[in-house]
Amino acid sequence: MIAIKFTISQPDGSYRFSDALYLADDHGLTDTEIEAMKQARYDKWYDFIINPPPVVDEPVVVDEPVAE
Repeated sequence: MIAIKFTISQPDGSYRFSDALYLADDHGLTDTEIEAMKQARYDKWYDFIINPPPVVDEPVVVDEPVAE
């Protein structure tokens, strides 16, 4: 198993993302495929940061103890 650590950020250095790909020693992927995997992880993370899911305002439910 090999670990390919990487860091990607925007051209201005903002939105810095660090991660690692863990692959079998005989993974058979090309450098181009590995770079695409890195970029896909960054793109997914960046999209989540820039477009977070909406906050759902749900009431808090408190379970009351049952009298025995």
